[in-house]
Amino acid sequence: MFNKKKRDDSADEANLTDQDTTTPEVANASESTVEDTSDATEVNADAPRAIDVGPIDIADYVPDGVDRIDFGAIKVPGIEQTQYNLEVDQETDVVVAVTALREDGAVQLQPFAAPKAGDFWPEVKSELRDGLIEQGGKVEEITGTFGEELRAEMPAEDEEGNEGIQIIRFVGVEGPRWLVRAVFLGAPAVDERAAEVFEDLVRACVVERGNAPMAPGDLLALQIPEGAEAAPEELAEDGERPPLDPFERGPEITEIR
Repeated sequence: MFNKKKRDDSADEANLTDQDTTTPEVANASESTVEDTSDATEVNADAPRAIDVGPIDIADYVPDGVDRIDFGAIKVPGIEQTQYNLEVDQETDVVVAVTALREDGAVQLQPFAAPKAGDFWPEVKSELRDGLIEQGGKVEEITGTFGEELRAEMPAEDEEGNEGIQIIRFVGVEGPRWLVRAVFLGAPAVDERAAEVFEDLVRACVVERGNAPMAPGDLLALQIPEGAEAAPEELAEDGERPPLDPFERGPEITEIR
């Protein structure tokens, strides 16, 4: 199942370094569901890790037996017991992010244009760190499985208004004139073992930038998968859509074929 969610903060979503970096709004976004009807071969989340590189560019892609869900500029492998959310700019109705959610956490994926010369992530990471600190977060730079990344402790509130801390990992992976930013939430932000399936999902992504000239930091075009069908939206008793909790287990893809 795919959830299509509206976002209110549309002004900054198209730019890599200016958008809201804590992503807390995911928990309260309204949603509609979209069902994928395409065939796919699922990636076994319990299989031994065998993916060492990636995301990869479409020009370097060699068929590997894994069917991917086509979200436009990024093709994401289908994994069982995983729900895929599409975050949509409410004003422009443009898809701005793809989030893969499992029972213990989530990873948000966004592909951006990058300079031909590369080495864009250090610049983005520096501006991202400054923005997180301005929002009251504690940020440290660490070396992870994708290289240099940010680990942030951000102030947050639960549904009852209790204050707490949300730990988030920000990862950047560069390819030919593109950069994929992956934001890890929940268990994969704090536990290496829990992060493995999410990291393998990121590695298995294929990026199709296209040849159009774009400014560094511009969001690459995302789309609802071809052949997807809208499913009826579930409403609460008062007629309103229930808020989406990214860490509450949602509809599952147990087989995608």
